[in-house]
Amino acid sequence: MKVNNTMRLLAVGAVSIALVGAAVAPASAATSTEQINGSDAPYYVYDTNAELVTNPATVFGWESDNFAAGTPDGYDTPRLCPAEADGVSVFLSDVGNERNVQLWKATALSGFNPGTKEVLAATLTPITLINGLPGQAAVKTAGGRYSLGIACTIYNGVTTVASYYRTINVTAGTGDYTIEAQADKPVPEVPAEPTSTTKNIALAPTIVAPTNGVLSLEVPTGAAATFVAPTLVNNVSTTTGTLGAVTVNDGRFLTREGWDLTANVIDFKNSLDATNTISKSQLGIAPSVTAAGTVATGVTAAAAQVAGSATYPAAFASAAAANTTGLSVLNAGLTFVAPQVKAAGTYTSTLTLTVVSK
Repeated sequence: MKVNNTMRLLAVGAVSIALVGAAVAPASAATSTEQINGSDAPYYVYDTNAELVTNPATVFGWESDNFAAGTPDGYDTPRLCPAEADGVSVFLSDVGNERNVQLWKATALSGFNPGTKEVLAATLTPITLINGLPGQAAVKTAGGRYSLGIACTIYNGVTTVASYYRTINVTAGTGDYTIEAQADKPVPEVPAEPTSTTKNIALAPTIVAPTNGVLSLEVPTGAAATFVAPTLVNNVSTTTGTLGAVTVNDGRFLTREGWDLTANVIDFKNSLDATNTISKSQLGIAPSVTAAGTVATGVTAAAAQVAGSATYPAAFASAAAANTTGLSVLNAGLTFVAPQVKAAGTYTSTLTLTVVSK
């Protein structure tokens, strides 16, 4: 069916009566998504046969009876202007000047469906735009790229509040034109709220080298081992005791060589008769590392010497290289077994500890 201007006005009037009487919205609501050319929403072009035109290669004449609608569902689906709008105009402008009434190349008044803000089947025939400067004829002569559509206005057409249009390319002289395809303007992605935030803080502490100290052995002044009262074990005099705490202090924090500690004992002499002696082999010694006070690591106690068969000098403890700096607290359990032929009494001796670097 070919739709001319007269038929279009009759169709608009018929639709208007139906809408006012029923007070309902049109069957197909126009979308309001901004377009890539800047139009506030899509605007669909129909030809004189009321057919939707989607091919951007379609050529229209300057006098072709074309019109626009709010949806692709039919030429009589409305485009809705904002509630504050009090007028509507069809315009032809340079690209970018769609919302500046004073800069339109050509224009003509249009109108709302009575009692609504709906624009039905707006005429997009350039030759019908009888107002404006330099006018539609000058645009036809010059050719170029323009915007063609409607503008919803306030203040008697002075200010636009919404613009719906298509971009056209006009052939100079003939006025033949094509209409560029429309597309929704991409919506910028809103980044998701981070579930966590990571920030870096630069750290640059300055350090000083430690002083390389010495290796030393610390024994309390006047240190003496303690023994309990002797008892007969298998009719042999046996007494046990404790050496007492001794400390190896390795302050060599740079070189960290490690160390070895040895014990030596002299033969025991009777306190009343120095000629009466008992062999040092009768003293058993069981070295140990005391956890309390020890900060060095890698320190091990040597195997025990058995009373009656002990040999001296004997290993007491050792510390591996690289990780044994600091204090090592050591002790030992003592066992003294006297031969049955020896006279009762007190026998004295001296235990000497020597620490050397590995």
